[in-house]
Amino acid sequence: MAGLIEATALRAAGDGYVATLDRDWEIWGPAGGYLAAIALRAVRERALDGHRPVTLTGQFVRVAQPGELQISITPLKEGASALYAITLSQDGQPIFLSQVWTTRRAEPSAPIQPVMPDVPRPAVLRNQEELSAERGIQPGKFWKNLEGRPVEFRLHDDPPAQHPNQRRWMRFTQWDEGQADDLFFDAMRTALLIDLGIWPGHWHRLEGAAGYLAPSLDLTVYFHGSEPAGAWLLSDADSDVSGDGLISGRVRIWSEAGRALATGSGHCLVTTPRSR
Repeated sequence: MAGLIEATALRAAGDGYVATLDRDWEIWGPAGGYLAAIALRAVRERALDGHRPVTLTGQFVRVAQPGELQISITPLKEGASALYAITLSQDGQPIFLSQVWTTRRAEPSAPIQPVMPDVPRPAVLRNQEELSAERGIQPGKFWKNLEGRPVEFRLHDDPPAQHPNQRRWMRFTQWDEGQADDLFFDAMRTALLIDLGIWPGHWHRLEGAAGYLAPSLDLTVYFHGSEPAGAWLLSDADSDVSGDGLISGRVRIWSEAGRALATGSGHCLVTTPRSR
């Protein structure tokens, strides 16, 4: 099983790049956050020296299919701050459209920081895979990429959650600590987890199973600061608005040291499986 860095590897092709989608990073199709990570990887290859990622916005246009993905990247502005437009496509059709801001600026500003939720640290929590196995659930192959340690583990038939936010510590299983000082690689991780957290943030609030799916329509992520993230990341996800075929969610990612790493949001479009 390839880790995120290997699974987002790029090959130069003309003025852009080509990536081969890894089937181990599929949920209902290639995970939306995985596509966002590929877009950030392309910006990493083109970014000016000393730049770090600041903001990613993206729109999921189509479901990607297994195979190759063509990537074009256009600098819209370059300087102390830079803006890039990235298109991920297959067979001439756009799959994911995104815009990424980067900067090398770091002028001092008033240091205002949020306070991380008071939750147990991952060392004292149980592994989600073990908890699922005890309930007779076999997670899909995507979840082999991550080790999850939920603050509150519940399934659809369990009593309502004690806290409305779905909070769990996440660690990428194939992560080389030698990559820990690369802020683009950190951004790839946090963007993936933010997209991943919106749907669980929704069903965490439900009583009973959801009879529908909800693929991502869009994603916005704000990356905070310029220090490495560390191995364990806390996903604090909430979805307190849904209806009329849409689900809205917000996710913040924290380091184990208690620092806010990234904040994001997105919309999901409700779809009913055809077999129903």
